[in-house]
Amino acid sequence: MTTPKIARRSVLAGLGAALIARPALPTPGEARELRLYNVNTGESFRDAYFNGEGYVASALPRLNWFLRDHREAAAAEVDPHLFDILWNVQLNYLRFHGAHVVLNVHSAYRTERTNAMLRNEGAAQNSYHKLGRAIDISAQGYGIYFLYDMVQNCGAGGTGVYMRSQFAHVDTGPRRSWIQPLW
Repeated sequence: MTTPKIARRSVLAGLGAALIARPALPTPGEARELRLYNVNTGESFRDAYFNGEGYVASALPRLNWFLRDHREAAAAEVDPHLFDILWNVQLNYLRFHGAHVVLNVHSAYRTERTNAMLRNEGAAQNSYHKLGRAIDISAQGYGIYFLYDMVQNCGAGGTGVYMRSQFAHVDTGPRRSWIQPLW
């Protein structure tokens, strides 16, 4: 007796979802490295932020500065869980494509003044960016649709995809998601 195609597809889809739905969270004994590029400043960050025992104290201030509000030259303490989310996004790319990916940073920490200026472009008044708890990213060499798949199960609270701007938003707030269409 043969299994109907629809059932086979359902099983395969379920297995794929199960694989994606289990993001790797930092565990003792495993180092975590981020590969980031800031599209606004031209700076790169490639270093371990978690050494297997805990967060690397010397890496956190460098990441805070790297993710600064470039318009105001102001940095804030970024939620370290945001780094874990970025690592999970990179891990998803490695799992599914067998290659490391560099994440482009479009926006991270924002001052109140910068956020107010960006309200015309759709920035939320009470944005998690102002708290150092959100980041907007794209992935070098990959399109927005694949990025959407990679961020959906990366351990983020909020995930949003902006089709027109070609980036995804992830934050450490409550669980929610949205898509901004092309039009």
